[in-house]
Amino acid sequence: MEKERRINWLSLLVKIIIIFVLSLIIIWIIAKIVGGKKLSDTFKQNINSMENTAVNYFKTIDLPQKKNESIKITLGEMIDKKLLISQKENDVTTCDTKKSVAKITRKSSNYIVETTLKCGEEKDTISRKFSFKNCKNCSENKGNSNNDKNNADSTNSTSSANASNSSSDNNSSSNASGSTSSQSASSESSAVTYYEYVKETVSYSKWMRGSKSGEDIENKNDYYPAASQTYYTLGYITKGEIEKDSNLSYTIKLNKVPNKNYYFSTIQDLTGLKSGEANKYLSSDSSMLNKPVSSIDSGDIDVYSLKKESYTYNLLPYYRKGEFYIDIDITINNKNSINYNKNGIALIPLKLNVQFMSNKSQETKPSGEYVTVPYYRYIERTRDTVWSSSTSLDGYTKTGNTKTK
Repeated sequence: MEKERRINWLSLLVKIIIIFVLSLIIIWIIAKIVGGKKLSDTFKQNINSMENTAVNYFKTIDLPQKKNESIKITLGEMIDKKLLISQKENDVTTCDTKKSVAKITRKSSNYIVETTLKCGEEKDTISRKFSFKNCKNCSENKGNSNNDKNNADSTNSTSSANASNSSSDNNSSSNASGSTSSQSASSESSAVTYYEYVKETVSYSKWMRGSKSGEDIENKNDYYPAASQTYYTLGYITKGEIEKDSNLSYTIKLNKVPNKNYYFSTIQDLTGLKSGEANKYLSSDSSMLNKPVSSIDSGDIDVYSLKKESYTYNLLPYYRKGEFYIDIDITINNKNSINYNKNGIALIPLKLNVQFMSNKSQETKPSGEYVTVPYYRYIERTRDTVWSSSTSLDGYTKTGNTKTK
């Protein structure tokens, strides 16, 4: 019983190794399938253009007559023969002119044209059929003289021989004329017409905050939902502090926030004490100072508050750990105009109108309060020009301009 319960460690180890190897193979196959690069539109257009150019070229030359025989032309040869215009970057051809090749092969019922293009990391091969009707030398009848010899009698054979001799003696000028005509026709057939094609592509820069005018600049407005709240804050400064330094700093924490999700805040307006508002500074619980004022009544606020012309201020709103704060820096400009209470305290009443704005924008105006923020971006236009002997190019527009080489 104990022997049956023992684990065969060697067998288990072999199974684990097999499973591990199979997993690696599966991962490699999936990576090959998923990781295959998609050919760019420009590459597809170039290989189609190269194929069309090759087909037009093969129509003008003698093709192999034996089955499975082939001839080819490289991309470099096409460029040298002016069949294609080389597209270069910094005077360097971007495609492999030797490994990019078009080959035509004789088959039983037609020819097959195979076109291979390699440009950088991109490579592909496409093929198409080529009819015997388009073959320049496929209509020539070889061996007619043998058929005539077998089917004619001796009399006709003699007449043919005499006629042949007579023709041989008397048609030298005709042959010379025919040769001239053939050379002229050959010269005309070797001339290739190129068509100009253009393609315009448009790209855009990233959106940037602000607005600009000018050509190829696009503007838009984004809308941020917002909410506003008014805060009455009451700070103070002691006579001893003013005698030591004319600058005072303290922090306000905003308690009642209209929307906790609106973490961005701006101060729209700040005013000092106004007549009839003293009680609002005492009753407000919407803010809290880091050094609060106690034992103050509304009469003290009217008498012992700093006059607005006796100080200047600087405000810094910020958001930290889910709470809203405002740092306030006060600079005393006229110490002699300050009234202190019996405890040597002067009050600083500040009324703040604070706007809270969402960090998420939308393209349409919200129904309630919102902030409009302008953005702009640059439009970049690229014009690609190609000369090709093909009568059409996918993705390109024919301009109507032509040239012959």
